[in-house]
Amino acid sequence: MSGATEPHGGNTAGDSERNTPISSRAATPVTASGSRPSRTYRFLARAEKKIDKTIEKFKLKLGLKEKGTERHGTSEASTTAASTGESATAPTGKTWAVVAGALKMTLSGAVLFIPGPFKGPAEALLKIINVFEQTKSNNEEMEDLKARCDLLNESMANAIKGKDESLLSAELKESIGRLVKGIHDTFQSTVVEYSTGIAAYVMVEDNSEAVKEANQKMDQILQCFWIENLIAGALVLNDIRKTVKDQEGWMVKLCSTTDNHFKSASLRQLKHVPGAAYDSQELAKVNPCFQGTRVKLLAGIGRWMSNTALEEQGFSKPIYVLDGIAGIGKSTVAKTVAQHAAAINCLGATFFFSRDHADRQQAADFVHTIAYQLACCDASYGKAIATAIDGHPESLHKIMAQQFSVLVAKPLSDMLKQRATPLVFVFDALDECAQPDASDILSLIIASISKLPNVKVFLTTRPEQR
Repeated sequence: MSGATEPHGGNTAGDSERNTPISSRAATPVTASGSRPSRTYRFLARAEKKIDKTIEKFKLKLGLKEKGTERHGTSEASTTAASTGESATAPTGKTWAVVAGALKMTLSGAVLFIPGPFKGPAEALLKIINVFEQTKSNNEEMEDLKARCDLLNESMANAIKGKDESLLSAELKESIGRLVKGIHDTFQSTVVEYSTGIAAYVMVEDNSEAVKEANQKMDQILQCFWIENLIAGALVLNDIRKTVKDQEGWMVKLCSTTDNHFKSASLRQLKHVPGAAYDSQELAKVNPCFQGTRVKLLAGIGRWMSNTALEEQGFSKPIYVLDGIAGIGKSTVAKTVAQHAAAINCLGATFFFSRDHADRQQAADFVHTIAYQLACCDASYGKAIATAIDGHPESLHKIMAQQFSVLVAKPLSDMLKQRATPLVFVFDALDECAQPDASDILSLIIASISKLPNVKVFLTTRPEQR
């Protein structure tokens, strides 16, 4: 079976308890208040002093004036300067200097805890960003690159703000390291090295295609970082919403609250199973994971789900199977994944099987339920499915494979190809589905559902059903 399998040993309570809990609230930014400063804060303060003169030099050179705002030696001050209305209306060169300075500040703090393999790229990236502070180009591609640098800074700042290094999980540190390395590798295409000294780079401002390609790659890398850590619970969704409020494209769609329910008489013909949905009343007693638990497992699931764009080797498989004996919390993990995916508009459909409910232990209405939930999650999907029902009403009563082909695969494939973010299907406790229905559903998942463009399937079961 094609799938990325998580051994059930990685889903034990003992394993998850070895991870340090991460606060579920929006963390308070590091300040210079009377509270004892964290190690990260102290490092950021020392780092800022080292580069403060450089930033001020460029500000004086460019004539940038701050209106009644003093710098207090915190990373927050730099980030705030990059997001104020003043910087947004300042000339491009001035804005670039502030954005680059803020990004350099956050990177300086991140180097402290980034895992060893990523420290080299992080330090090299700091040198490359020195070049950005001097860039005055105002072409469209460079403006886009500036905006993405701002997003990069905010993304890292949201992940580490208010937390001591010891409170950051190993998985989050690894994720930040991969983000920094990815951005470093991307930026290499926008600069050329002209000597072997410090800051030995110059921006290739006139290479529009190189900068455009860098912007596209940065979108993919940031998307993976956000999805991975939002699924894992390491980032707070409200922080991301604030970060992307003025952006467009996949960033807004990922974090916006949408009500795309499409109403049609045709959809009423679908005999869906309401209790199979992750947020149904029948599943009210199944709680999601507590914040700070199952960190390693959820981080791995988030990374698997997020890498649709990058197709990272080992994480590009369309099916993730979480198996294990009864009672270890597979349904809890499945509900958490579904809940987090729904919050960022990445949930396609769910079906939680149960031997205690007749309609949730058979395959009769499985495809109908998937089609109905897809129609509810996106209005365009709803219209396409309704049209398919009107054109082929007989398909509602065919075998599962034909139902799925006519009601889901054919009408939605082209639209799914246009998705910028992955769509995940969550199927829980397949072992509680009666035979031979369970085998038929498994065959459908492998042969059809997982083959849909930009779709990933998260499946839980007991080992004997694999």
